[in-house]
Amino acid sequence: MKVVLFSLGTRGDMEPFLAIAEILHAKNWKVLCVFPEQFRSTVEGLGYRFEGFSSEFLEMLEGTDAKMLMGGHGSILERIKLLIRISKIGIKLNKDMATLQHKIQEKEHPDLICYHPKCNFALLWGMRNPGKSILISPIPFMAHPIKHMTALGNNYGTIINRCSFWLTNTVKTIVLKNAAKKYLNHVTDVKYSISTIKKAMLESEKSFYTISPSLFPKPDYWPAPAKVVGYYERDKTKSWQPNAKLSEFLESSDKTIFITFGSMSNTNPKQKTKIILDVLKKLQIRAIINTSWGGLEKTDHPPQNVLFVDNIPYDWIFPKMYAIVHHGGSGTTHTALKYSCPSLIIPHIIDQFYWNRTIADLRLGPLGFPIKKLHESAFEQKLLDLIHNPVYKTNAEAISQKMAHESDPQMLYELMVN
Repeated sequence: MKVVLFSLGTRGDMEPFLAIAEILHAKNWKVLCVFPEQFRSTVEGLGYRFEGFSSEFLEMLEGTDAKMLMGGHGSILERIKLLIRISKIGIKLNKDMATLQHKIQEKEHPDLICYHPKCNFALLWGMRNPGKSILISPIPFMAHPIKHMTALGNNYGTIINRCSFWLTNTVKTIVLKNAAKKYLNHVTDVKYSISTIKKAMLESEKSFYTISPSLFPKPDYWPAPAKVVGYYERDKTKSWQPNAKLSEFLESSDKTIFITFGSMSNTNPKQKTKIILDVLKKLQIRAIINTSWGGLEKTDHPPQNVLFVDNIPYDWIFPKMYAIVHHGGSGTTHTALKYSCPSLIIPHIIDQFYWNRTIADLRLGPLGFPIKKLHESAFEQKLLDLIHNPVYKTNAEAISQKMAHESDPQMLYELMVN
């Protein structure tokens, strides 16, 4: 049996697919991962076949415009202009990705395709092969309408919320119809119209949201094929060992926090890092700072209560932490709670604001603030609340126990193949 996994984005977009690859590989499936070229070494290091989308997508995210957008730079109008410039590049890349997806689907003849919302050309293949394609999303509002939020995760009332989903799904459907006209004009056994594509997308397509139902219960008005299946992560610690400096630092305290902005970047990481370091030094809070993709920057002489690391496996370090300060990506949010860590979220873009509100509403951490509002006084206040309010830790421990029973690899496997 053969599966093709299509995903696009940063590491948080790849990890759910690598967890699925691990599950299927254990069942003797042949796995082909089609991710941005930057993830080739990771995938091939795990022993899976790899085909690469253009590296331009992640290069675009590392460009000045994307850093300004993720950093909350400028007014709403200025950010709209940035988004338009980025979208123009994205349209071209989307056409290139559709070409590669079509080529791979026709060449590989897979038994199953799992695809990210940004790679939904696979839906058309699924219409020709019913039951053999699955949308995999780490974000709840990527397709199926939600009454209490828009397609961007905000809440503006039922009517506007519903209209937002209608609009975004209609645009996606029109794009897919045009793709079908270009790549599948020889297909006569399936009718590719706006109505049939939208019906497949929202009613018949298997759609697995890799989210904890404790954080987002499945709405009772969603169709049966749409499921909230729990959070899954692969074991990233198999070939990783800490160095002596990290081991020594961890032995020195039982109440350490971890700070990371994951794959997010901004236009002034040095300033953002200085603000955080000044507060940590003032409060004498021990912290490990993960520089990762450049949202934070290592300094030459950090305070003694701070250690810088780079790309450390979260499933190794989080169990040793008291709390996590992070950007609010779905994966980081879930991993923190899986290991009983309350969160302070400093959101940068889209779904991160939703997770920020969710964490605060469930009293799993204080309500954070956008990255552009990161100032010493605000950060100090929220950090003290995170560490000294015992309710956050108690609730995180309770959610952790629930999550332990939500993610069953065998159950997920059976949902995928049946």
